[in-house]
Amino acid sequence: MRITNKIIQNNSISNINVNKNLQDQLSTMIASRKKISRPSEDPIIALRSLRLRTSVNQTTQYVEKNVQDAKSWLKVTEDAITQLSDVIVDIRKLYVKGTQDTLTASDRKVITDNLKSFAAEIYNTGNVDFAGRSVFTGFRTDSPLVFQKDENVEYEIEETFKSVKVDETTYINLDDSELNVYTKNITRVRLSYNDLSQKTAPSEFKITVGGREVDLTGQVIKKQVSDEPYKYIAENPGEIAYVPQTGEILMGENVKVDDGTGNMVPVTKDNIEDVKVTYKKEEWSKGDLRPEHYFNCKDITNSIDYTSHNGEIEYNVGVNQSLRINTNAEECFSHNIVRDLEDVMYALGEVEAIEAKISDIEKEIKSYDETQETLIKDAQARLDSSKKSKTFIDEKLHSLFSGCITNADKYLEDNNVALTNCGTRSKRLDLVENRLDTQLSTLKELKSENEDADIAETAIRLKSAEYAYDAALMSTAKIIKENLLNYV
Repeated sequence: MRITNKIIQNNSISNINVNKNLQDQLSTMIASRKKISRPSEDPIIALRSLRLRTSVNQTTQYVEKNVQDAKSWLKVTEDAITQLSDVIVDIRKLYVKGTQDTLTASDRKVITDNLKSFAAEIYNTGNVDFAGRSVFTGFRTDSPLVFQKDENVEYEIEETFKSVKVDETTYINLDDSELNVYTKNITRVRLSYNDLSQKTAPSEFKITVGGREVDLTGQVIKKQVSDEPYKYIAENPGEIAYVPQTGEILMGENVKVDDGTGNMVPVTKDNIEDVKVTYKKEEWSKGDLRPEHYFNCKDITNSIDYTSHNGEIEYNVGVNQSLRINTNAEECFSHNIVRDLEDVMYALGEVEAIEAKISDIEKEIKSYDETQETLIKDAQARLDSSKKSKTFIDEKLHSLFSGCITNADKYLEDNNVALTNCGTRSKRLDLVENRLDTQLSTLKELKSENEDADIAETAIRLKSAEYAYDAALMSTAKIIKENLLNYV
């Protein structure tokens, strides 16, 4: 093929352009610090870059968002449980003080005032939130743990005791007109709430004895506090009374059930295995625990059904890796903490009442003169009866304080378990964070090796390209001669 001057000219210009394009690519690499500026330049680098960038962004999301949120949630939870434990420790100290035989009236008043303060505030420690989400209410993060104000909302609550709060309480006859002091043991089922609906008795009351469920709903009668339900059951030991004001079901010592073998056995705290009670409550005070976080229940007023399972909240903290970060309310915030306080305050009130009665009788005796022997004798008999009652009440109070100390230890143990679980999750989260930090550093390094240009090498190549370009211009100028012989 004949090589003409035009062919040489075109080839030279083409080669110069190729050199110029290379120079442009290299200068772009230096300016952008990237190996390629468009996928077509190197599809393999582009594809690998997309994958690495996705991994880096995903890992960065885990490290900077998910893990940090999880750590903050766990920190808020740990602080609240620790605060609750501190409060229970203070309450326990009051219980220990209450067991002292040298307790004076002023000592009891201090204990009562402190217990009232704790009862009003103890659950507020669990009413904490993280970023507007309640931390102890499971999936119901939009619902606080306690009522924020006094409300009238009717709930039907189905309370099932697996760890049965059934005990035997002692009724002490304080009627000095009978001059006959006596005590009676009463089996008591203490519900989680007081001030229950005054309209009806429980719609369901079932107990399990000897593995056999017995329905006692039809035997329950409603008793008002003013009717002295304890005295009523003491005098009618074969009956069962529901006391809505105090949230108790009282069973006399003659209440018997079939144990499944045809034998009728008395119902006691020792042979009751499970209890199921369905009842209503419509008046709620500020600070009361909301029942939907603990029980199967119905909000009758707003037509909402709730199940007691609050759920476990898990955060994705890595690829195919999740971690539970929440603690449900029933794991540490027990209704029984405040219910124990109420029992103690009621017993302290009984002691105060009997002491006031003894003081009044003693003043009455002092007001009589020697000629009023009959009145003095009658008053002295009532005084002896009241002092005997006080002895029983003191023993009952001492026993109650001792039992509450044991209960407080159990609440602290539950709190410690919940706190340990939080600590374990935090430790695991730290390990995950460390692993993710290492993984993120590796991914960023791989991404840099894949995408980033070597500036030193690229600068040398660019300089070489400039030299080649300049040389091409010079050689081309010498080769191409514009004369007539070139075209012959």
